[in-house]
Amino acid sequence: MGFHEDNSAAEDCVETCVFYPHGLQGLSSLQALVPSLLRREVEKALEKLDLIWDRHYAWDMFLDMMRTQNFVPFTDLPGHFTDANRAILVDWIIQVHDLLQFQEETLYLAIHLLNRSLRHLKVQTANLQLLGMVCLFLAAKKEESLLPEVSALCSLMDHAYTKHQLLRMERKVLSSLKFDLSCCPALHFLLIFSSVAHCSAMVVWMARYLLELSLLEDRCVAFLPVQLAGAALCLARRVLQESLTPAGEAAWCLASSIHVG
Repeated sequence: MGFHEDNSAAEDCVETCVFYPHGLQGLSSLQALVPSLLRREVEKALEKLDLIWDRHYAWDMFLDMMRTQNFVPFTDLPGHFTDANRAILVDWIIQVHDLLQFQEETLYLAIHLLNRSLRHLKVQTANLQLLGMVCLFLAAKKEESLLPEVSALCSLMDHAYTKHQLLRMERKVLSSLKFDLSCCPALHFLLIFSSVAHCSAMVVWMARYLLELSLLEDRCVAFLPVQLAGAALCLARRVLQESLTPAGEAAWCLASSIHVG
């Protein structure tokens, strides 16, 4: 069923779909609250994006994504580490990430680990670059199929640190994070939303660019991934002033029914 065939279903969706701003609650009654149209569109989006192997489990996976979102409670950075310093470090991580040709998910996980580490681990200013590389290395271990040698990572830091120092920092980070490297990136929510909303390729690319820019801003760590994704997509539409057909408006309303705070 397309949006042009039954716009009333999309309107009913906006009225009846209730998503909570900090994850999904009341899962026992959720099936009755969420319209079948939204569920079908989310399932189609996950399948189209190759985020699932079996469509039968798509909706359950989406519920789990909403429930297990990670965010870092906003607290001031350590006194010796300013927002400007963090932005420089993140920009360097992005450059290394591009050089190593890692996946986008690896970058988002690396920055998430960095944000958490900065608030749980005491690190001297001289070792901040080492911390950034370790976070990227850990993210790559989780997301990539091929990993660079530790010696290659040291060379990317102009051999300012030894292999032993890198591996020791890795142990410290893992210990401080209690070996929890889980993260549902805002990128996945962005791709799902854009698919449900039938956004143009230009809007999607603009939103992805805005989402990557948010990695440089420390205050964005206090927002849920679903909120960042929704904000990036909405801003992209405003910047590009994309005009929508009635069917497009219905699709956008359906995507907007997923509450982003």
